[in-house]
Order: sequence, then C-alpha cells, then structure tokens
Amino acid sequence: MNKKSGIIKEGLLVTIASLLTLAVAFMLYFLIFMVFESFANQDGSYGFVSSLRVGYGILWLGLCLIVYRTTLSDWLKASVLTASLTTFMVGIGVQLYKSPIVVGLVLLLVASISVFLLHKMKQKWYHYYAVALSILAALFYL
Repeated sequence: MNKKSGIIKEGLLVTIASLLTLAVAFMLYFLIFMVFESFANQDGSYGFVSSLRVGYGILWLGLCLIVYRTTLSDWLKASVLTASLTTFMVGIGVQLYKSPIVVGLVLLLVASISVFLLHKMKQKWYHYYAVALSILAALFYL
C-alpha cells in the first residue's frame, strides 16, 4: 500500500468512526436526558439540564483520557477524541449561549489545549484532523 492510499484510508476511517461516535454520544445523552426528565424533574423546572450537559461533556473527556492510555487503534482513539471534544464544547456552548464571544474563546481554548497536548504526545496527523472535525461539529450544532 502506498503512502497516499494509506493517508486516504486513515482519513476515511477517522471520519466515519467520528461520525458514528458522535451519533452514539448524542443518542446516549438523549437517553440519559429522558431518564433524568422522568425521575428528577418532578416539578417541571428542568433544573438538572445545565449540570447534565456540562457533566456529560466532562465525562466524555475523562473517557477520552482513558482511551488514549489503551492499545486501541489510533484512528479509533481519534474518533473518541472527536466525540469527547464535541460533547464538551457543545455542553459549554449551550450553557453560555448568551455570550457568543465567550463561547468562541472557550472553543478556541479547548482546541488549542488539545492541539498542544497532541503535539506533546507526538500523535499522527489524523488526531489533529479529529480536533478539526470536533470544532466543525460544535459550530454546526451551536
């Protein structure tokens, strides 16, 4: 296999796996939301939503840290990175929707920290691509 076809294969794997992981992450959030709505929302105030959004994003970031310490395929790690960053950025972005400048700064900060850590860990190009996918997905959602 030549280098060009390997790059295309890796890019496709990361793209497809990222989309699937994002779909799973948001479906899982919806299920958790429905459970909370049924049991923790007796007064109808939806007071649990803000902590659920942010907590769910933090949970995904923690999962990403765990996944990066395993021996899973790098392209699979990159797809989990996409879902993790997106769920976190969307959770924060929806919470701060009244302050779009702050949301933009948070997205920039999260992406910058991610790129810095990936560079420090000497990761392959498609991990950076995963960060770009997560930014696009978060911007699309917000």
